[in-house]
Amino acid sequence: SGALSPTSNGEKSSPKNDSSDSIDLRRISINEGSKGWKTAAAHIKNLKNATQAIGHVKLENKIGTSAADLEDGDPLKTITLATQRALQSFGGAGTVKSVTPDDALRSVEFDEAASAAAAAAETEAEEAYSTRQPAFQCFEMCHDKFKDIREAFGISEAQFYAVLGLQKKQVISSFSVIGSGDASGKSPSFFFLSPDQQYILKSCTTRDVKTLTRILSSYRDHVKSCAASADDDSAASSTNLSLLPRYLGLYKLIFQDDTPDVTLIVMTNFFAAAHEIHSKFDLKGSTYHREASEKERAKSAPVYKDLDWMREGRKIRFSTEDEVQSVRERLEADTLYLSSQKLIDYSLLVGIHEMKDGATNLRKRDEAMDIISARSSTEIQYFGLVDILTPFVAQKRAETICTGTLICRPGISCQPPKKYQKRFMNFVDEEILACTGTGTGNS
Repeated sequence: SGALSPTSNGEKSSPKNDSSDSIDLRRISINEGSKGWKTAAAHIKNLKNATQAIGHVKLENKIGTSAADLEDGDPLKTITLATQRALQSFGGAGTVKSVTPDDALRSVEFDEAASAAAAAAETEAEEAYSTRQPAFQCFEMCHDKFKDIREAFGISEAQFYAVLGLQKKQVISSFSVIGSGDASGKSPSFFFLSPDQQYILKSCTTRDVKTLTRILSSYRDHVKSCAASADDDSAASSTNLSLLPRYLGLYKLIFQDDTPDVTLIVMTNFFAAAHEIHSKFDLKGSTYHREASEKERAKSAPVYKDLDWMREGRKIRFSTEDEVQSVRERLEADTLYLSSQKLIDYSLLVGIHEMKDGATNLRKRDEAMDIISARSSTEIQYFGLVDILTPFVAQKRAETICTGTLICRPGISCQPPKKYQKRFMNFVDEEILACTGTGTGNS
């Protein structure tokens, strides 16, 4: 997240959209270091009160700190509330302007709103927000394409905005927050989670926005082609057969005070599971330095890596070869698509629930959320592809040459798209997918 580039008159500029997939990022520049949002995000890790979101996600799987528990004056407390107010308006509760004739770019604007304490001191107004809200504008980018994508994933417009938008008479955000200090990756992003933890809103960089808008048309076509048939009951089936991240929306918030501007990608949460996830793995098919650090292992919910997976002899197990082949075909189709878009550095994220006391009668219908999972006699594994927005650009080419080729380390994570995809699928075949031969199915 960050501030916009100033225009010639010193004012913040508005997004521009044209007929192409790419939004004019000269006018939506995201300076990751501006206005101190990293410091604000880091404050989250010092808070201990976890959110108690509604829904059917197992309590132990609920993550983040409730926005209501953030300190007054914390920028993230302001941003979470503003985001939900904007999404409520986009869902039909406010005045939405179409910035472009094709409705691809929409916006809503809000005047400054005082906090409840300030309002009480001046008036007897009953409806004031719990924290001050500066004047701001929110842009919904590529609305037309994301609407098609949500439909491909079986998500209605009413459901999407109802879950994410501010509820009537609600005066504080119901989101949960994960600061950059608590995230497992190298990115300084922070995350918001919806009350039912079905959706994640991730702060993103200029590169993320540029890459996503560049591939959005082909991404939409790919996921639409993967829609599951009504009678599909194959292993790990859901409303859509793709294992790619489910990107559902892209929003830019521009504030009129010193609150940091932010761009948020909305996606589904792979781990919104009905059963507790006991361990998590991030698998790239690389072995060079791919093990959890001591710092990561010390976390309450560490994310392990490829070498850890191999040492523990882990597998995603299916009862028949047909089920193994079905999931493999999905992964191959998705990774070939990523390769065609010159994308690398993606991972298969796996969460494992270990069954206790011989509880082998769990079924897919136990899951309230539309998530992807497989079941064996001892485990439930939740999985999907993540972090797909890294293009193989000049910097990555240099990393491959200097770190890999010149000093003989072919196992490094960074590889050209075709090599990355091939290595990833080799790892899937050799180390990830397996058949138990029980023939009992995973439903």
